Amino acid sequence: MLAKNLTSLRKERKLTQEAAASALGLKRSTYAYYENGKSEPSASILLKLADFFQVSAEMLVRGQLAAPPLFRQSPESQPALQKDVRVLAITVGEKQQENIQYVPVAAVAGYASEFNQAEFIERLPHFRLPKLGPGTYRAFDVQGDSMPPIHDGYILIGRFVEYARNLQDGSRYILVTRNAGVVFKRITRDAARPARLILTSDNPTFSPYSLDLAEVLEAWEMAAFVGFPTVYQDSFPLLNERLQGIEQRLDRLIPKP
Repeated sequence: MLAKNLTSLRKERKLTQEAAASALGLKRSTYAYYENGKSEPSASILLKLADFFQVSAEMLVRGQLAAPPLFRQSPESQPALQKDVRVLAITVGEKQQENIQYVPVAAVAGYASEFNQAEFIERLPHFRLPKLGPGTYRAFDVQGDSMPPIHDGYILIGRFVEYARNLQDGSRYILVTRNAGVVFKRITRDAARPARLILTSDNPTFSPYSLDLAEVLEAWEMAAFVGFPTVYQDSFPLLNERLQGIEQRLDRLIPKP
């Protein structure tokens, strides 16, 4: 992780290996070995690297610092976003496999403000699942009934989305937002305003609403969910309600003989 983070942070600052090494008082070959994973820095050099890149030593070694920042949209929006380093904190198991951090309902509110804090992420429960494929995953407790058949008591597992261009119309995402907390919705691009998303619930009793991409801090595409029979909620009443609504509309449109 250290090698990847050094490379990412250096490129974020548009520095060559030689320029970074010179600023740190190191030989270029020595610094290159750190980025290639062929050598590990001493404790004193590690602290110097952390100070130089303005991150904690722990985050430099154990976190995932991904560049460029998530959802960078246009040259006009870049300066504000470049003030922050895009940090995705993770934990790994004994064999260096990434864990799935689990955000229980009690931690959802805090996650929106501490999602990039390694200490907060480390305190969360974690687990691993087979057959999910490559990527970084996170699990969230589901709240509400706006996205049947997934509802209160289910656990939703999402795959991290690094770039806004990878968001797919019609797909379901967990969005971590600046002001609305953590939401789970189906998204569509606003054709009239590309920098906005339209968030739609699968439950028709909830009205769609729009959200600026600049408000999105993290996006996790739904990959799987875990349901529990003891809290199973039958979706047939909802389907029947929708069918009855369609039937009523047809009756109004088609005059009876």
